[in-house]
Amino acid sequence: MKLAFDPKCLTLGDMVQFKDKTGVTVQEAFKAVPVKDDDGTPVKDEKGRPVRETRLDPLHLVALVWLIRRKTDPDFSFDDALNVPAAELEVVQAEADPKD
Repeated sequence: MKLAFDPKCLTLGDMVQFKDKTGVTVQEAFKAVPVKDDDGTPVKDEKGRPVRETRLDPLHLVALVWLIRRKTDPDFSFDDALNVPAAELEVVQAEADPKD
C-alpha cells in the first residue's frame, strides 16, 4: 500500500480525530526530539548542533494511515488500518505543489 502524506491534506476534523485515537496532537506525535546518549547527555553533530529525531509510535502511524486512506476510500476503518502489514506500507512524500 503506497501512502502519500502531505500535512496540508489534514483537516481540523482529522486533527481532532487523530488526537481522539492517539491521545496526542499530530504536532506532538511527529515532533523531533533531542537524541541523548546512554548518560542522558544530548548528542551533537559535527557543528555542535543538537541531533534530533522523530520517534514514531505505531499507534500514531495507524491513525495516520486511517486518516489519509479514508480520503480515497471512505469505507476504510480504523480496524482496517490496524491490519495493514507494516512490510506493505510505503510512505512517500506528496508531490510538491508548483505554486509553493
